[in-house]
Amino acid sequence: MAGYMSKLLGYLYEGEKVNGTAAPVQNGLLLVAGTSTNAGKLVAPAADTTTQLLCKEVTDIFGLTAYRFEVAKLANNYYFVENGFEINDDEAYDETVYATPVGKRLRAHPLVVGEEFITTAVDGTPAVGTAYGVKATGLVG
Repeated sequence: MAGYMSKLLGYLYEGEKVNGTAAPVQNGLLLVAGTSTNAGKLVAPAADTTTQLLCKEVTDIFGLTAYRFEVAKLANNYYFVENGFEINDDEAYDETVYATPVGKRLRAHPLVVGEEFITTAVDGTPAVGTAYGVKATGLVG
């Protein structure tokens, strides 16, 4: 998966949140802040059909089909995962599958209404002009 912010309304990234899920987190997912035992961690959200992410465009990112979404309505405080790359100039790397291991810090942007992001992390095939929610996996759908 891949993803990045394409329209920011405030340049804010919280680099203190860590991956609190049970698996490596790939770019382009939507996560939420953990509570109590998961404080300071980002975890998978509950399924949310109230949030509205409007599909604005079908595009290409790193040779993969990607979708640009506008944040139209938020029913939860979501963080968009936009990890940097740990580049080793001596080895090949694949930016389409870069993931952050459990317990490591994430580059995560707290979304606000009006911002836009491009992601390959979708469930199904979003249609331009249609609004989508967030799946319990962190995928848009």
